[in-house]
Amino acid sequence: MRASRTSWKCEPFREGATLPYQAAFDSEQFARLKEGFIPQEMEDKWFIYYEEPHLFFHRSWTGRAIYRLALRSVQRGAEVTEALLSVGQTQTPGVSFDYELQVLDYLVSSFFLGQSKPFPSTPPLRLPMNGVVLGTCFAESPETPKRPWWHIW
Repeated sequence: MRASRTSWKCEPFREGATLPYQAAFDSEQFARLKEGFIPQEMEDKWFIYYEEPHLFFHRSWTGRAIYRLALRSVQRGAEVTEALLSVGQTQTPGVSFDYELQVLDYLVSSFFLGQSKPFPSTPPLRLPMNGVVLGTCFAESPETPKRPWWHIW
C-alpha cells in the first residue's frame, strides 16, 4: 500500500534548514521512493510518504517532521533538488548538520535502495544508533554485529 499523508499521524513540515544532500535515482528507485513507508510495529521509527514533489520523513511515534526532499523527475528517474532538515525538530539535540546529512543518506539508502551502509554515529558518542533511529526491521550493516534484542537492554 502506498503511503500518504493520511496513512499515519504527522505534523506538517513548516520550515527547514538546507542540507547539502545530492542524489539521483533511476526509475525503479524513484518508484520505491513514491511508495513511502508506513510503520507496522512499534519498533519502526519512521513514517515516510511522497506528495509530489516532496518526500517527507516523520518520526512515527510523535509524527514530527524531520526531513523533506524535493524531487524532480528526469528522463531516467528523479534527482534531489532540495533537502531540508526541519528547524527545531532535529533528531538529536546538539548534533551537527553533517551528522543529520549522514542520517538522511542512511535512511534513503536503507529504506529504499537496499544498500548496506554503516550507521553514522555522533562524533562525541561513537555509539551505533541504528536501532534507535532506524528501527529493527532493517538489516544491519556488515560492520555491525547482530545481537539478540534482549542484549540491548
